Amino acid sequence: MTKKTMNKRNLKYGGVAAAFTAVVVAAVILLNLVIASLGNTFSWYADLTGKSVYSMSEEFEKNLEGLLDVNYDADETNDLYFNIVLLMDEDAFKDYSTTTYYVYRSIKQVVAMNDHIELQAINSTQNPELVKDRYQKTSSDNYSITDVIIEVADKDHNSKSDLGYKKLAINTFYMVDSDPNEVFAYNAEAKLLSAFAQLSGKVSEETAPIVYYLKGHGEATIEQGADWVALFEDAGFSVKEINLIYEDFPEDITKGSILFINLPKTDLFVDNSEGGVNEVKKIRRFAATQYGNVIITLDATTSNLPAFNNLMSEWGIGIGGIITDKDHDVAGSGATKILADYSGTKDSISKQLIQGTMGSGSNQAPSIFTNPRAIYVYDDSKIIVPTNGRATCEVLLAPYNTAKVEGEVPKNAETALASITLIEGDVNQGDETTHYIMCIGSSDFVNSDYDNSNYNKMLMYYSLGLMWSGTVTFDDIKYKAFDDNTLSVTSAQTNAWTIACVAVIPLAFITAGTVVWIRRRHS
Repeated sequence: MTKKTMNKRNLKYGGVAAAFTAVVVAAVILLNLVIASLGNTFSWYADLTGKSVYSMSEEFEKNLEGLLDVNYDADETNDLYFNIVLLMDEDAFKDYSTTTYYVYRSIKQVVAMNDHIELQAINSTQNPELVKDRYQKTSSDNYSITDVIIEVADKDHNSKSDLGYKKLAINTFYMVDSDPNEVFAYNAEAKLLSAFAQLSGKVSEETAPIVYYLKGHGEATIEQGADWVALFEDAGFSVKEINLIYEDFPEDITKGSILFINLPKTDLFVDNSEGGVNEVKKIRRFAATQYGNVIITLDATTSNLPAFNNLMSEWGIGIGGIITDKDHDVAGSGATKILADYSGTKDSISKQLIQGTMGSGSNQAPSIFTNPRAIYVYDDSKIIVPTNGRATCEVLLAPYNTAKVEGEVPKNAETALASITLIEGDVNQGDETTHYIMCIGSSDFVNSDYDNSNYNKMLMYYSLGLMWSGTVTFDDIKYKAFDDNTLSVTSAQTNAWTIACVAVIPLAFITAGTVVWIRRRHS
């Protein structure tokens, strides 16, 4: 065979191979486009995470059915209908970011579970007035184009947002660890169920207890306490501001209602003259005879407040100095962010809450306090107890014994980062009342940009369940932590792989290429 004939044959075979390769590549691309199109049309989606993080669980579906079935009847007159509303086109929302993509997939799964739920999209850029009319009932109601809104609808899925809606910020579907940019879990199931529960009637404006957000003493504003407000609302509470200098608590307070005192800067107003305003008496009556609970937050900026301190002493607690702990702090915080010591939690109520939310042993989640102020827990005998009643004050979260407390620590008190007081009694003509007082030494305890705030939120969430039995909880619905697929490589392994990639492998290819070249030249 001549050299010319061989070249022609090689050219022919090479052309066939190239054409075949081109056909295969084109077929693969076409198949990929077809599958992608069908996937978008029929919402095909494969969750390849090890724990099916982005798939809605059977427990979620059961809980959802339970919520939506409460009013179902044969003629559908009392059935519940909802819209899940996106504030941009579906494709735009899905492709906006990785964050919105997975939320979109979760929503599509929810819609597929129940035909009483429909997904709708409003282009808020093109229809700002429509969004404003539906979801901006007050001047403080703001929205983002990535928000997800769940609203009440009629059976034709026309909006009935005037009957109720919940706005969910996209970041609330995820849980963030110590680094604000480090997302460690997906929390869509709990977030969506809580919204449906509140809108379905399990919790309504008529039956839900109220969190009265105290103002008038330099407290953090509603906006500054937005994470607290979101937590209360997710648990099923309504939130309303109250200024006790100018108004009183309503007479018909719903059992389980809470007075929330968030970082007061000035003292309670006390005028003991006849007809004078006395905030202490109003709060005392709210807690003792109106089934009210009280949650107080403090931090290093809290000053000496005599009237406030006296009221707290009636609940068995006092305010101490600033706490620092160089041996148990967050690295780089300068001892301003310190860890709680769970071993200091010994009492029944506190122990139950800690074990139920923070785990146990090596699986315990850390609870971190920023710029905390010490809470002193006194003997139960210090508590003012109703007739035939009982009371106990417990350390909920304690500092480590390496912590330093500014100022003198009372000898007859335990030092806490957070405390909880239970008071029970027969005070209303045979009507037994139970109420809780919680005091937390950090106002940032549940802030979203706060280290490990999600564990702290879980603790508060279940604490609210003590105060009100109707708190929206789903015991079998937990956030889904992402798989930890981090590859750990030692220094020795790093050096070995560096030598292999930089020297050994390239040298092997060069050697092989040289050998082939020499053999072909001499063949």
